[in-house]
Amino acid sequence: MKIGIDIDNTVVNTAETIIDYINERLPVNLCIDDIKQYYIEYALPEQFRWIVEAAFRDSLMWKKVKLIDGVYDALKEMYLAGHDIYFVTSSSPENFKKKVGHLERVFDFIPKHYVWSHSINIQEKQMLKLDVLIDDFMDNLTGDREYISVCIEYPWNHVVDDENFYRTKWCNVCRLIDLIDKSKK
Repeated sequence: MKIGIDIDNTVVNTAETIIDYINERLPVNLCIDDIKQYYIEYALPEQFRWIVEAAFRDSLMWKKVKLIDGVYDALKEMYLAGHDIYFVTSSSPENFKKKVGHLERVFDFIPKHYVWSHSINIQEKQMLKLDVLIDDFMDNLTGDREYISVCIEYPWNHVVDDENFYRTKWCNVCRLIDLIDKSKK
């Protein structure tokens, strides 16, 4: 199967790292449960919203992102099972390069040329011809799409499931992918 996997908050802990960045620099005490909308800046008082963009531009912030628990093993299992893995993100060109370079380093079981050739920078993920998209942003998981949506759970993405939508954590992703694969055959 062709499986698209978002990067921020799906593969790496971008939101948590940005929250740490904010808490180190401002008199706030944000935590992940405070983020009720996809855009972190809406959890901040208006006078502090500028810091989210600053965090995205700061190379030190990007050096602190880490893989989300369970991602490494799940991607390795999917890749070794023969699935086509695509890393799909919506990012500035300079951050896209940082993200793909990071994936090259941490996923040592995937050839470097594979990571670059299977990384896509796109805003309208519904345009992609995938069997499954794993993401945390509801705008990418709903609407007119050909893929089955798998939502990695966060406080900002709670909605009612439908027949083409699954909510899960990484510890259950491979089992879910196997079930979807069997149902397509």
